[in-house]
Amino acid sequence: MRNEEKIMEKWNISETISWKSVEITGGFWKKREDTNRMVTLPAEYEQCRVSGRVDSVKCIYHPENDNRPRKGVFTIDGVLEDNMAQGGVPRPHHYWDSDLAKWIEGAAYSLYHHPDPETEEKIDSIVEDFAKLQMEDGYLNTYYTVVEPGKRWTNVYQMHELYCAGHLIEAAVAYYEATGKDRFLKIICKYADYIDTVFGPEEGKIHGYPGHQEIELSLVKLYRLTKESRYLRLAKYFLDERGKQPYFFEEEAKKYGRDVEDRGPKGILGKSFIAKGPYALFQSHLPVREQDTAEGHAVRVTYMACAMADVAAETRDESLWTACSRLWDNVTTKRMYVTGGIGSQDGCERFNFDYQLPNEEAYNETCASIGLVMWANRMLMVSPDGKYGDIMERALYNGVISGVSLKGDKFFYANHLAVHPGVFEDRIITNPRMFPVRQSWFPVSCCPMNLARLTESIGGYVYSRGLSPDEKDIIYVHLYLENSMKLEVQGQEVRITQKTRYPWDGKISIFVETDLEEEFTIAVRIPGWCHHATAKAGEETLNTQQIEKGYLYIRKNWNKAKKLELDLQLRPFLLESHPSVRMNCAKAAIQYGPLVYCLEEADNGKGLFDIMLNGNCSLNAEFDETLLGGVCVVTADGFRRKQESWRGQLYLPVQEGVEPVRIRAVPYYSWSNRESGEMTVWIGYQYGNFKSETCVDERKAEENESSCI
Repeated sequence: MRNEEKIMEKWNISETISWKSVEITGGFWKKREDTNRMVTLPAEYEQCRVSGRVDSVKCIYHPENDNRPRKGVFTIDGVLEDNMAQGGVPRPHHYWDSDLAKWIEGAAYSLYHHPDPETEEKIDSIVEDFAKLQMEDGYLNTYYTVVEPGKRWTNVYQMHELYCAGHLIEAAVAYYEATGKDRFLKIICKYADYIDTVFGPEEGKIHGYPGHQEIELSLVKLYRLTKESRYLRLAKYFLDERGKQPYFFEEEAKKYGRDVEDRGPKGILGKSFIAKGPYALFQSHLPVREQDTAEGHAVRVTYMACAMADVAAETRDESLWTACSRLWDNVTTKRMYVTGGIGSQDGCERFNFDYQLPNEEAYNETCASIGLVMWANRMLMVSPDGKYGDIMERALYNGVISGVSLKGDKFFYANHLAVHPGVFEDRIITNPRMFPVRQSWFPVSCCPMNLARLTESIGGYVYSRGLSPDEKDIIYVHLYLENSMKLEVQGQEVRITQKTRYPWDGKISIFVETDLEEEFTIAVRIPGWCHHATAKAGEETLNTQQIEKGYLYIRKNWNKAKKLELDLQLRPFLLESHPSVRMNCAKAAIQYGPLVYCLEEADNGKGLFDIMLNGNCSLNAEFDETLLGGVCVVTADGFRRKQESWRGQLYLPVQEGVEPVRIRAVPYYSWSNRESGEMTVWIGYQYGNFKSETCVDERKAEENESSCI
């Protein structure tokens, strides 16, 4: 282990305020939550049903009788069409248990605030099927029970056994917390107890770790619920063992007679094309405490980092926290898109080298942005710092919710930052997950399920509570959305209510109801994009320059103050990339509040990539309630070259003649909800004096129906 300066002088862990305590009451997120509950979750269940996922747990597939899929090799992207054909019984895939688990988890979050007997009955039916499937010793996995019985734990590297177990754990915890039913939880505890007898440092156990991280963070969740310390120790073991030599994946492959790099990231020469070796794809090239850069599969990185932050918090492991912080800095300062998207490479869904952030070929799996939100939230719990809250918000409002259509029934797997339809029509990019039109389903359905569970649990990302140096309570406000939350402070109930039209307007009213006469602190995040903020607590105007790590701390007797008014000035502005992001040199992106914007052909015609903005232009924001469910549109004057000059010519001497164009930009999350066409986030830019205007002029928005709110 390297000798590094300690970065955690004193642990001051804050505690997430549960999603159960926070009810979304209106505004932007209420609309999305309602769509998720009424459209997305039912659509996902139906896809799981028709594709065979729901029935797969019933053990109706028999290898000797059912030979589907029939079309050659059983592949991940080839399974759906074959399974949905008429007749026969579909062969379960090795990740299907995780799909059902994520759907159950999302549905469970929904049930707590919106009880629905029909949904609960569907979950109970699946739980009973899992109960019948479970082996006497506690083992629970559909694939290795009905497809390859007797081969459990022979391919931990590739076959998602521990990954599926992790999602089953998360689902069982959520369902228990939502309904109080412990049937599923008991099943899963028995499975976790069994896994603890299989993996660990003791002689006779498997000295290994999962190919796809997930069980580590889920074991911490299970530990926090049950207080069973074995679960925390096992989570820590999986992290500590990862990357040690001899490599577990290599030893496992040799033991069972497989090519060490079988199904790994190979190039045309048959060897790994990842610079740091094949195990970097799975973050096992080095022990986790020695990893400096985020390598390999992006979702795996975020899930591993979530567990690192969780275990560090529970065990006060400073070396683990230091390593987790190093990975965070590498991702967010050198390998992250402006939308909060991560994992730029289509091949193996992975990170590339620093500043390698292509736009048209961007992969940016929706799950990876979701993982980044989860990771940011855990970093906030260990160290309340606005840099984590800012990234959580950036990913949430851009790279995450872009993954689902406004109607809630179609999904992106990959999230591009630039699109020309010809690239896909001519099959330059052939991966169906990369298509720039949302699809009803994917054979690999992790993204739709992940979106549903995050949307339903968004209340759990809004607040946390910690302690000041003098042991007084601090309530942190990380996100701004309409909600009502209640908790106990010093034995007294405190109810906090947010009223806001964020992200379209920066005015947030936070009402505090309590009989508590003692002072406590409310700390509100001042986003990094906000250049000017004002705040009042009761009748007192606060000094918003006294910000500590992105948060304004207000200590009051809130029984008397009763209200906190925060105004984050919203103005559209231009962003530019680090000069080393060569794809974006001489280009700028538009941002308004937390939202990144893009140009679409539907608003601006063809030829988006020839449009230029001038540094002297003004950006204007105006709310259009008729467009894309109601969005703030940003307009500006730009220019592009005259098309008629190029008739019959491919190259010409540089010309001075240009024509003006009025650009119209929409929030990135809303793109591809109309007719397909060109799209770009990054726009050509000429430097100069820059001015910005907002439609919320002198706060007359309430009087103007066409305003940003």
